[in-house]
Parts: sequence; C-alpha cells; structure tokens
Amino acid sequence: METYANKDKKCECYKCEWKEKCPYKDKYQRLPRTNPGALGLCKKL
Repeated sequence: METYANKDKKCECYKCEWKEKCPYKDKYQRLPRTNPGALGLCKKL
C-alpha cells in the first residue's frame, strides 16, 4: 500500500493508510489548529 503524504494539507481521510484505525477520521478535531475549534490531531498535518 502506498503511503499518503498529504503534502497539500487537505486532510483527505479516505486516502490515508491509517483510515481504519484513526480515531479522528472525518472529525473536525483532525484539522489544523489554524481552524477555529480544531485541535490538529491528525498525524498527517
């Protein structure tokens, strides 16, 4: 399986190799802290 690099910082969970195990999949908390209320918990960002 190819590793999803997320160079464009779009946070596309369906491309990520951790999508089945990630507790933050498709949740607002995964987005960067620059978004109001987001926690930046995605390991790819």
